[in-house]
Amino acid sequence: MEFHFNAELAKQYGVDGAIFLHCMAFWVAKNRANGRHYHEGRYWTYNTLEALSKLFPFWSRRQLERIINGLKEAGALLAGNFSEDRTDRTRWYALADCILEVYGESEPPISRNGEMHFTDRGQPFHETVKCNKETVTYQIDPPKPPKGGRRGSAELDGAVKSLLAEYAAGDTELAEALDALMEIRAAKKAVDSTRAVTTLLNRLNRLSDNSREVKLQILEQSVTNSWKGIFPLKGGQAPTRKEPKRYVE
Repeated sequence: MEFHFNAELAKQYGVDGAIFLHCMAFWVAKNRANGRHYHEGRYWTYNTLEALSKLFPFWSRRQLERIINGLKEAGALLAGNFSEDRTDRTRWYALADCILEVYGESEPPISRNGEMHFTDRGQPFHETVKCNKETVTYQIDPPKPPKGGRRGSAELDGAVKSLLAEYAAGDTELAEALDALMEIRAAKKAVDSTRAVTTLLNRLNRLSDNSREVKLQILEQSVTNSWKGIFPLKGGQAPTRKEPKRYVE
């Protein structure tokens, strides 16, 4: 398994912090694309410390706690508890605005009902200066759902599921990347007929020159940017994305 990070974030929070933030950015982007886990004016992701230890086997539990606490103190990472079962030890995380901006995303300062939300301590979310943008790629498994919930998945036709399974050919990472893209396509109401998905996979073969690593990068590029299609990597980076003007924190 490969772990990547943003160079600018590594300068600010260290390599360990940048790796952790990079993975959080992927999971948050996936939830944003599917409209899931929206609380206190932003999108969140979740996992137990035990599960995170398995996802990051090169860090001990104590190291993980130190990394997470350091990012929280620096204002880069937000923590909360939104599980229905209050005995659930699942931890919820969201990214501060300056981190979201590095990945071309931002959260509105108000929630969907138009009201400003605050943390448990009654303080607004930490405000920091803007970070420099830099597009990067990564490869990581999705988090597991907390108790009482389950991971959402696109309802695909049986023939399409078989087509995707045949394409992945037992490659778990490739299957997960394809699944993430299909969830986004479902959220955006894209046509996922057998013909459409076949065309998509043929395009992926052409753009990647049948390279497994490039396929993963292309798929994750689309997931990060909430694209329902796939596009070539330019110089190893995602295509420039035009952002509409937004008035945010």
